[in-house]
Amino acid sequence: MFAVLRIRDFRRYLIGFTASGFGDSLTPFALAFAVLGLTGSPTALGLVVLSGRLPVILFALVGGAVGDRYPRRTVMLVTDAVRCAVQAATAVILLTGVVRLWLLVALQLIAGAGAAFFNPAAQGLLPSLVDRPRLRQANSVLTMSRGAASIVAVGAAGALVALAGPGWAVGVDAVTFLVSAAVLARLPRTLTAGRTGRKAGLIAGVRTGLGEVRDRTWLWVWAAHAGLINLLVVAPILVLGPFVANEHLGGAPAWAAVAIGYTVGALLGGLVSSRWRSRRPMAAAVGCFLLIVPLAVTLAVPAPVWLIVPAAVLGGLQVSIYNVFQSTAVQDELPDGLIARATSVLMLGAVIAVPIGTGLAGPVATALGTGPLLGGIALVAVLVTVATLAVPATWRVRPAPPAPAEPTPTAVPAGSR
Repeated sequence: MFAVLRIRDFRRYLIGFTASGFGDSLTPFALAFAVLGLTGSPTALGLVVLSGRLPVILFALVGGAVGDRYPRRTVMLVTDAVRCAVQAATAVILLTGVVRLWLLVALQLIAGAGAAFFNPAAQGLLPSLVDRPRLRQANSVLTMSRGAASIVAVGAAGALVALAGPGWAVGVDAVTFLVSAAVLARLPRTLTAGRTGRKAGLIAGVRTGLGEVRDRTWLWVWAAHAGLINLLVVAPILVLGPFVANEHLGGAPAWAAVAIGYTVGALLGGLVSSRWRSRRPMAAAVGCFLLIVPLAVTLAVPAPVWLIVPAAVLGGLQVSIYNVFQSTAVQDELPDGLIARATSVLMLGAVIAVPIGTGLAGPVATALGTGPLLGGIALVAVLVTVATLAVPATWRVRPAPPAPAEPTPTAVPAGSR
């Protein structure tokens, strides 16, 4: 798996990707405590969180079109610079005490828009750095790196907020965007993949991208599966899991153990996905989603923590395999000029589904009961996955040919130079 680290430009990409992911995990934690300290209002906190996500919903498709129309390296550099400035400004107003809620909302709207443009371009740039047979290994390394960075970031955020205040944590986020931009700037200027359709215009590019996704059955089926599972399974578990832990399992320590198990599973999933060369990667990824069923079932009972944690490991395992195989399939199967737009469609479905699912989970659990709802979630996970596997196109996605073997150095006879 780590053979891809021999590629210099991929190493640079990985450093920028990891630094950005570390910062992304710092800011939500820090902003949560900053807003609660400022207002004490959960409603105000929800408004700030929404301000970071709403632009992704509004601009995801446009971001995909930009990533397919302009050099992706340039798009990523610009968005990193913008987000660095935004989070630096956020840190300054928090540290100086002149913070206002409307100002936090405005700044996070800009930061969210940056993510809508950065992520599709980043997915589209990777095939320009790594040959297609090694894309799965590259995506596995990126997944593991992001997961490890998130673990460290959450711990660092807690320490920074407790010892120095949330402003310093957001300031570190600004520095990570600066690091990402500095590393990306060292990538070759010749990375111009994605400069197709310059004459068509952005809106026409969005329409063309949607049409291309619609014409590829496997792609829109995968987008539908990802959206449904986020709406009906993943988002409700994120809400109901902490509630079950608080009511029946002893509170925050129990849910922390479950979260750690999930993260460990995600790291293991990165290793598994790098080694597992499935002949039907889409079917394998969709089928692996069933590994989340034990987590929903053990929470529904609820089972003891020592049983829920292994179930969480399986849940984390599936999410890494699912994401790695999905990213690799998009990069393998699609022409360079379409990767960013296809990524934006998949991203949009997930971003819309999660807040809707989290918003509905509480009222539905109040009406039906937490246990029955979690049991129903497990059943829905099975039904949606089986229905997806019944679509023939799910089985037609094939991986790229294997990467060529690394050359073996010729032995040098003793005494020769």
